[in-house]
Amino acid sequence: MILKKTAIVVCVSAAMICGAIGLSMRLTEAHELEMEVSNPKDAAAEQTKVYGQGENMPLYYDDEDILLLPVRNVAQGLGGIVSWQKESKKIVIGYKGKELVLEPGSTKAKMYGYNITLPIEPKMINGCFYAEASTLSDFFLTEVHWDSTKKQISLKTKESAAPIIAADLLLGKNEEKEYDLELPVIVGLNDGSYEKGLNKEIRQEVQALADEFLLEEGEAGFHLQFVKGFVSADFVSLYWKGTKGERPVYKTININLREQKRVNLSDMLTEGALNQLKDSGCLTEQSIFCITQQKDLAIFDATIEEAMPMILSASGALLEGQWSANYKNLFFGNI
Repeated sequence: MILKKTAIVVCVSAAMICGAIGLSMRLTEAHELEMEVSNPKDAAAEQTKVYGQGENMPLYYDDEDILLLPVRNVAQGLGGIVSWQKESKKIVIGYKGKELVLEPGSTKAKMYGYNITLPIEPKMINGCFYAEASTLSDFFLTEVHWDSTKKQISLKTKESAAPIIAADLLLGKNEEKEYDLELPVIVGLNDGSYEKGLNKEIRQEVQALADEFLLEEGEAGFHLQFVKGFVSADFVSLYWKGTKGERPVYKTININLREQKRVNLSDMLTEGALNQLKDSGCLTEQSIFCITQQKDLAIFDATIEEAMPMILSASGALLEGQWSANYKNLFFGNI
């Protein structure tokens, strides 16, 4: 993605940042990194401020809704170590025995030893190395918050032990066809052996879709992108949406991390609830499902173009008391 070129002239308002924002940092007692926006002396009279060359400022591109953070400032502020590999020309960030390897100008990276694809390539700007905020927040297990009143960006440690869901991209083509398929990379599970096996299994599954596509007649392009659903230390729900030629493609994966297995809706709901969903037409043989980030149950028919999911609240009238014993506390506590 090509970002709109931004000068180091900054507009600051109470609601948003336009272009770039100035940076000062402090580490709170809770080990949370706060980056404070520099304000014009008189915001009412002066809406711009010019920063000197080389200042390590977070950069916000409002047109693309992209926030870039200065890597060294963030890493050192949170207790990490940054080093430069001269031969490979890559940046290595170390934190609690784990590594994030970045390369200026490339979306290819490594996190915890896994190949991943970044949403935005890191880059050098005015002598400072920047990376997209979500990449750093994932690696350091933090959440990024923008306080428009205080004009602060805070990276706060996440309370849960939920795994990181990074992404990688499978690309391929032959003389007539090409594909780009996004696949999740699940990082941070307690069982490292299971984690490696799970990621290998998902990669092989997505690669099989690509191989099958190249052998089929017809469609020239195959595109697939995944969306994170409900993610906790015990459960991961992922949803893919894409196109094969002009046909829509849908796919879901729901994983019980505690029991280390994939689950179907029949594993999670009582027989009575399943029958009720079938009788109401919400559930058919072609239905797939995922659990959304809002902890709702989304069911849709994967064979219908522009399928609209049926959204059911986990604690709503239809599903209240209808979860099986292993999953009744999924949305309100541990499995």
